[in-house]
Amino acid sequence: MINWIIGGIFLVWIVINRFSRDGNVEDQPLGLPRGTVRALITLIVVSFPFMYLFTKEEIPGLIINAIFILIAFYFETRKSEKEELDRIIKEIKVPEEFIKKEETIRHPLYLPKYSVRILLLFIITLIVVINYYGPQIPFESRNTLFDILIIITLFIIGLIIRGIKNYKKNRNIKETIRNMKNYQNLSDIEIIENIMGLKPSWWQKTGQSILSLFMLTAITSALIFYTIHWDPRAIIFDVSIPIREFLLLLINVYFGFRD
Repeated sequence: MINWIIGGIFLVWIVINRFSRDGNVEDQPLGLPRGTVRALITLIVVSFPFMYLFTKEEIPGLIINAIFILIAFYFETRKSEKEELDRIIKEIKVPEEFIKKEETIRHPLYLPKYSVRILLLFIITLIVVINYYGPQIPFESRNTLFDILIIITLFIIGLIIRGIKNYKKNRNIKETIRNMKNYQNLSDIEIIENIMGLKPSWWQKTGQSILSLFMLTAITSALIFYTIHWDPRAIIFDVSIPIREFLLLLINVYFGFRD
């Protein structure tokens, strides 16, 4: 239940901050700081083993897989190229405005920078200590080759979707540059500034918001099924598909798709 308490506290915190003054972050899914949904999902999943430590049950292999994947991707995450270019240009051209903007940047979960990483390290350390002095449940992922194939396949699907999205994005950028007046005489910085000044379309923002909500709902549902020990299945072409495992595996698609 600890993971649900943590998730509930942060969810309330997010809602309060989102609808407070200046809480809406423009051009981001759901109007939340970039990475907020990903951070919430990661905290809920990483803290999930507490339940098994207290009940002295073996932790499902897919849960362990999900933790490894989330931690690896979360700590690997860096700013996008667009954000980095914007930061460099502003820092050089208008340092006063840059400093002011840096002070107002919203970080994931509306917390100070690096707070989520510190929380994850604390949670993992606490799990290791409790397990060492307590039930000593093995944190092992016994994957068959078929399991690994599914994980890789879902990740590749996410990469393909991202590739299609980036192709369309690059095509639009090229068209935008061609439509600029005297674009051949513009400097690289001027072109970059013009491109970065463009706002994402309503559909782009809406699509990202829908994806974020869907993934949060899917993964939360999977963890609820694990909590109540319910293993619903769907029969497709005479094949029994475990729904909770399928929902949890969507993490691979999500992180393959994201930038």
